[in-house]
Amino acid sequence: MTTPLALAQAPLLQALASAQSLDAEDFALLTQVASLVTGAPNAFISLVDDAGDWRHAGAEAHSPSSPRDETFCTAALREDEVLVIEDVRLDTRTQAIAARRGNVDMDAAIVTYAGALLKTEDGTKIGTLCVTDSVRRPISDAQVQLLRGLARQVMSLVSLRKTQRELTDALAKMTRLATTDDLTGLLNRRAFFEEAEGLRSLVLRQEGVLSVVVVDIDHFKKVNDQHGHAAGDAVLKEVSRRLRAALRSTDRIGRIGGEEFAIALPFTGQEAAMQLMRHLRVQVSQHPVRVDGLAIPVTFSGGVAELHGRGAVADAVRRADQALYRAKAAGRDQITEDREDLPCMM
Repeated sequence: MTTPLALAQAPLLQALASAQSLDAEDFALLTQVASLVTGAPNAFISLVDDAGDWRHAGAEAHSPSSPRDETFCTAALREDEVLVIEDVRLDTRTQAIAARRGNVDMDAAIVTYAGALLKTEDGTKIGTLCVTDSVRRPISDAQVQLLRGLARQVMSLVSLRKTQRELTDALAKMTRLATTDDLTGLLNRRAFFEEAEGLRSLVLRQEGVLSVVVVDIDHFKKVNDQHGHAAGDAVLKEVSRRLRAALRSTDRIGRIGGEEFAIALPFTGQEAAMQLMRHLRVQVSQHPVRVDGLAIPVTFSGGVAELHGRGAVADAVRRADQALYRAKAAGRDQITEDREDLPCMM
């Protein structure tokens, strides 16, 4: 059976369509009020999605979703405001639905049904606020008006949820843009130092150690000159991916320069950090980055420094950077630690 009305799925509907929204206390309160003002024992909010499937919430013991076949709420969608039927078994608009429900589910018998439409500001019908009873129950005009008013309150809450979601999404996007490097998806320079300082404070409270690594891709300018900036971007993204994949969820990595990265390793001493970076250096050098059929060889150099006492992250980064320059001066494709003048190589 086809759905009688084509309904647009919109963010406004999505604000209420999740199970979390459907179970929220504010919506449950409105269904309880609907039950009280009409005297009907069952009250619920029904939403229809773009596929014609129904979702329900409220006081009635009801399944989480209903099939695409017609329901009393489907019949209500044909109305302009409210569908009120004292006996669904006798009304031509609902007789067929009542007969099918009686055959399928004798325990969920509905005799009286009243459903007020839930509509967006542009008039799109997205569902109903319904009350039902298993016996004949007259619904007065005053009760109908109250039901309509409650339906408007439901829509006000839906609009509020939509606004809250949009604000949350916008804030998350702004935060992401302010803290993330667009190309690699890593932390940007400012965000890296902020998060690394947070890790430093955590490590200090636990009397642990923190190591900082500065990594620079070797001869990166040649990649751009020989293969173009698109290939250079691809190399940056792939090296970033490999570095991030090898780190723990508690580690932090950021792009702090053109082809330069910084890594903060909490509760990791300098020797353990050296072992990790030696392994990563080999993994990167042994697997060229493939771009448009080309296999571009990539190596990197790195410097490692352990944070001393209550020193700042910036100081550890400075010392790791100095170790990095010694690695580059010694021929690149190697890792040097802060306290050694000689590079440590595989």
